[in-house]
Amino acid sequence: MNARDVYAYYGRDDIQAELIRLSRGKEVVGVFGDGRFSSRPNTLVYPNDITMLVRSGAVAFHGSLETWKNPMAVGSENYERLREGWDLVLDLDCEDTEHGKVAAVVLMDALKKHGVKSVSVKFTGGTGFHLGIPFGTMPGTVDYKDTASQYPALARKIALYLKDFSRQDLEKGLLKKWSVEELSEKVGKKPGDIMTKDGIDPYSIVEVDPVLISPRHLYRMAYSLHEKSGMVSLPLRRGEIEDFRKEQASPLKVRLIRGFMDRWEEGEASLLVTEAMDWAGRMKIGTERKGGRNFVPGKPVPLELAPPCVRNILAGIDDGKKRSLLIMINYLSSLGWKWEDVERQLTEWNQMNRPPLADTYIRTQIRWHENRGKRMPPPNCATPGYYMSFGVCEPDATCGGDRKTIKNPVNYALRKLRKAKEAKGKK
Repeated sequence: MNARDVYAYYGRDDIQAELIRLSRGKEVVGVFGDGRFSSRPNTLVYPNDITMLVRSGAVAFHGSLETWKNPMAVGSENYERLREGWDLVLDLDCEDTEHGKVAAVVLMDALKKHGVKSVSVKFTGGTGFHLGIPFGTMPGTVDYKDTASQYPALARKIALYLKDFSRQDLEKGLLKKWSVEELSEKVGKKPGDIMTKDGIDPYSIVEVDPVLISPRHLYRMAYSLHEKSGMVSLPLRRGEIEDFRKEQASPLKVRLIRGFMDRWEEGEASLLVTEAMDWAGRMKIGTERKGGRNFVPGKPVPLELAPPCVRNILAGIDDGKKRSLLIMINYLSSLGWKWEDVERQLTEWNQMNRPPLADTYIRTQIRWHENRGKRMPPPNCATPGYYMSFGVCEPDATCGGDRKTIKNPVNYALRKLRKAKEAKGKK
């Protein structure tokens, strides 16, 4: 789309009205064609706010999952006290839109089984889909704590629980339409890369991207254009998903304006939250381990001591780049690396990926982790959807071989460091 077409689309009264409605209490920024964001914090209050950003070159609009008392004060110190709520948005990330359609239907049905009927779905404008569950469906308190204050930990537990709950149904749904060979060909992987000992890993085909569920993270708003494809991020009904075609999201064809996350029954997600909390407790999701979980070495641990999975990531990858970025940010920061060195290393690494991520995406993710003021280790080795799912897990003797006695990549590096020091001491 050229600038005139973009301006004509956002000049529509109905599009402006819906974007303003969706922006209430939300942090909203414009996104330029090269992926850059406009200045933050920002929001949309008047139609003129939209047209001014479009005139400056904005093609898309991204909004926050969190709702704020004052979105314009979110950049201040202790901004979390301003949070009034948060919507749960599941990002179904896929290479093939047909696979995403299957995942959207499966997850919507899973939510319905938990009593959650107020689920919105929209095409992202790229290849995937977003499922939205309004904050109003959540119970007011969880474990005697205000639900609004439990973001992103509670949202992540719900997302991980839904992935686990839906795994078999998603596997069946994909295999009902395509063979293993067809699936692997469509996603550009070898059949062995999507197989497990029990069947296929459906999340190697359609990932429920965990990066979206982060403080101050933004996602493409309903009725925003996609900054690369020029298509509309289009809300759909449950019954329209299976027959949806991308051409329907052309800005020239969008006529009917539907609300996104605009209706709900208060507290209808209570069962979902209860089940997710019970599951997370059994799986020990989000629990703190004693004895050094937040230990940071005094000097940065060199990459020569990295485990095979990290070395494989650093060699450049085709699949799992966003998840690998999350792994690498947490791995390096947990091992004493300065943030400027983390950015330099990951910017160099990104050039080896096929294709690379946008440099702005790399910087945004690093800044978010830096600003949160707390270093956390990367996901554990056995966490579903990570190392094994995109083929970087190749355990060596230090990992424990097939027994995989090392639980986290950071533990591997610290063990190697300790052995190196012991060997030096003996000398």
